[in-house]
Amino acid sequence: MDRDIHSLDVRLLLAFDALARERSVTRAAARLGVTQQGLSGQLARMRALFGDPLFVREGSGVSPTPRADMLAPQIRAVLAGMRGLVETAAFAPAAFDGVVSVAASDYAVAVVLPPLLLALRAQAPRLRLAVRPLQSATLEQDMRERRIDFALSVPQFTPTGLRSHRMIAEHYLGAVRCDHPLAQGYVDLDRFCAFPHLLVSPDKGDFHGPTDTALALVGRARDVAVVVPSFAVAAGILEATDLVAVLPARLLSAAPRRLHVFAPPVAVVGFDLHGFWPERLHADAMHLWFREICFGCLRGMAWREAHVSERMSEGDKTAAARVS
Repeated sequence: MDRDIHSLDVRLLLAFDALARERSVTRAAARLGVTQQGLSGQLARMRALFGDPLFVREGSGVSPTPRADMLAPQIRAVLAGMRGLVETAAFAPAAFDGVVSVAASDYAVAVVLPPLLLALRAQAPRLRLAVRPLQSATLEQDMRERRIDFALSVPQFTPTGLRSHRMIAEHYLGAVRCDHPLAQGYVDLDRFCAFPHLLVSPDKGDFHGPTDTALALVGRARDVAVVVPSFAVAAGILEATDLVAVLPARLLSAAPRRLHVFAPPVAVVGFDLHGFWPERLHADAMHLWFREICFGCLRGMAWREAHVSERMSEGDKTAAARVS
């Protein structure tokens, strides 16, 4: 038999290790779950491969030759390395020192980032989070080229070739400054449409959104006077003007109490926020942990909706139940 690496069988290495540890063919065979005859055949192959008897009979067992004594630690190291290749190492958050790149809209940043950062700082204080603007058109390529590890987006604007998990079911509420005329009394369609509106359109910058779709279904329209690309500036504009906006409820939960919130007089279809990641990171221990932290943070966010609900009048709550 040729003595080269092609003759090396992992079963032979396991048999060698068992014999070296047990010093008995009977016990070594039991350790490996093979017959004594089968183990004797593997020993014959090992002797031919290494050109040495390796283990010789001594009393009721076997004793390693000097060659076997020399090979034993090397073979144990090889087996340990091979086990390391197939065993998933446990992830230790506290010891992790690296970067996770997340793409997110300003809505997702405002809603998800505060609880996420608290959890990350507590469990993985050396993890660095790089939050980048969400570019839906290039997201799949950015993930493929390892610029982005995880994204927070809505399915409508996200490539279909990514893994995903639904994180939030969001709905909309109306918002005005607290001394706005709409802050008093029930907001019906006529009053709602009588004032100019602000629309947040992060991607398209157009003058039509979910509220306009809902109004069109009942034969009405509103006057969208201002379009802005970011939810972050919406609250400040509303506080200083007579503009009306229909915004995600969880976003309003973090807004200043100078804003009055109310149920829109039409049923505005909400949206689902999903987490997205590439297939290559699906089974990675660190990224499994990171995603679970994200999902876990959002499972406890029901308080935000309750917090917003406290700022609505009884009439608004009744209206919200009616149009939802």
